[in-house]
Amino acid sequence: MKCPEMYRITQQNIRKPILNEENMVMGEYHLLIETQGFCECYKEKCAAWDKEKQMCRKEGNQ
Repeated sequence: MKCPEMYRITQQNIRKPILNEENMVMGEYHLLIETQGFCECYKEKCAAWDKEKQMCRKEGNQ
């Protein structure tokens, strides 16, 4: 189940140099990958975990 209160953004920067015939750096390729989404609910570690009902609360029910 996805946790409605824990949102994660992960970014990966991948860089690779652009070389000419003499192996001199002339620039670089740059790729940015960003992944966004709600985290999985891991019981006691989750902010939305309801200890009494032993389940993750839905968004808006607090």
